[in-house]
Amino acid sequence: MTSPESEKYIIKGGEQGRARLAVIARVLAPTTCSLLDRFEPLRGMIAVDVGCGGGDVALELARRVGPGGRVIGLDLDEPKLALARDEASRCGIVNAEFTNADMLGAWPVNDADLANLRFVLTHVANPGELLQRAHDALRPGGVVVVEDIDYGGQFCDPPSAAVDQYCDVYVRTARQHGGNPFVGRSLVRLLESAGFSDVDSCLVQPYGRTGDIKQVAPLTLAAIGETIRSSGTLSGEELEQLAHELQVFTDREDTTISFPRIFQAWGRKR
Repeated sequence: MTSPESEKYIIKGGEQGRARLAVIARVLAPTTCSLLDRFEPLRGMIAVDVGCGGGDVALELARRVGPGGRVIGLDLDEPKLALARDEASRCGIVNAEFTNADMLGAWPVNDADLANLRFVLTHVANPGELLQRAHDALRPGGVVVVEDIDYGGQFCDPPSAAVDQYCDVYVRTARQHGGNPFVGRSLVRLLESAGFSDVDSCLVQPYGRTGDIKQVAPLTLAAIGETIRSSGTLSGEELEQLAHELQVFTDREDTTISFPRIFQAWGRKR
């Protein structure tokens, strides 16, 4: 299944995309769990995870809603959905289903208690339209939970021309394909415009000198490589050189690198 929005998605899917998302999920697990803690108790509820990818957040939601609840994961990447189903089976989770669906089309749920959207709005040309779909899918009193990026805040130490170029290339590539790499700072306004009430937000930004967090930038550059080359943003040789310099920087023990700023926001359907 394809849609105009799916054709704009700049990050490689399938197993490579799933592997990258698994690294991100490990880094973000503490902050995403703290975000979901705000809306407990969730047992027995119906939740929809939009742009669920490999199912990391969907499976966490499934554990929280328990056997009396239900989680519906929506995504257009069938290989990632298959991997999510396999992971659910491996974990013995039977209350999560993963559906190939156009997020800007009709959702297969209209009575959800919670709708989760993580790193989805940044990839769509009209995030307000997608938030309206979330509004329609929720019952009155239901909660929407959003996490999304703001590339204006990524940093490293010491200064690195490779990190600066990587951020610039990501921003240019996302914008060329109709995305907004700074959408995080607009979440509160977007939620209010979509009709949600009791809107609030907070900011998180993981950073570090070791482990998974240092591999996210190189993995992301590799995952958007095809799009970079096809867009003419960099030549193949330039991309290879940037990838090498970025990996050298992140492999050094004396360097620190951050994620982009991540805004978390939420609201209720009246």
